[in-house]
Amino acid sequence: MAIFKAMHVAVLAAAASLGSMATAQDFQQDWEGFYAGLHLDANVYDIVITDLNNTFLSQSPNPSVLIATGGLMGGYNYALQGNLLIGAELDFTSEMVYDEFFASNLAETTGTQYSLNLDSVIAIKARAAFVQGNALSFLSIGVASAAANMESYSVDTGDGINSCEDSICARTTDDILGLTLGAGAEWAFRENWIGRVELQHYAFESVQAPVQNSLGNALCGSGDTDQCTVGYTPSASSIKFGISYMF
Repeated sequence: MAIFKAMHVAVLAAAASLGSMATAQDFQQDWEGFYAGLHLDANVYDIVITDLNNTFLSQSPNPSVLIATGGLMGGYNYALQGNLLIGAELDFTSEMVYDEFFASNLAETTGTQYSLNLDSVIAIKARAAFVQGNALSFLSIGVASAAANMESYSVDTGDGINSCEDSICARTTDDILGLTLGAGAEWAFRENWIGRVELQHYAFESVQAPVQNSLGNALCGSGDTDQCTVGYTPSASSIKFGISYMF
């Protein structure tokens, strides 16, 4: 979160700079109306793992990775009195993928494989903005959804154990919900063509995966089911660079 706050300050500074640059342009952007565009993102993708039975965590840290994604966005702006603007936006981001092997021996023949992916991340956001000529700065808040495909399994290449189908495995596929917060700046570099830089944080709910053996049966006895699940709680902090067109 400290990194996110620092980037937030940078975005506000960029908004002030864009506002001063916009005064030199020979057109006045009308910010009200529909818009659509695309974005490219750099994301810090984190997954907090809860493994009460310590099946997979004895040798492995909680995963975190820097990844690139892209997506589409579209929405509507409504101008209020003065320099204020409100709006709503729909945002789609491609999958966030974490796929890493953590070895438990020097030969790296045994260990744990993590494949922890979020697919089709969709956010519905409300926005409030302050307009400075052909530039604006905004804050956003909304809800997000994603398809969580989480999988952890033990690997032993000497015994031919290298997938969920032949190993001790925790696996689940589930649709999850979360919250999203954001801040950013936009600049009309040509009439109706809008550039954007945005910081956005996603915090999703946890998803639980039962631990199973290679036959697909619960690894623990019936009385230990609460101790025989792995919980995954994904989140992401993103910096987005976008371009859109106002209709």
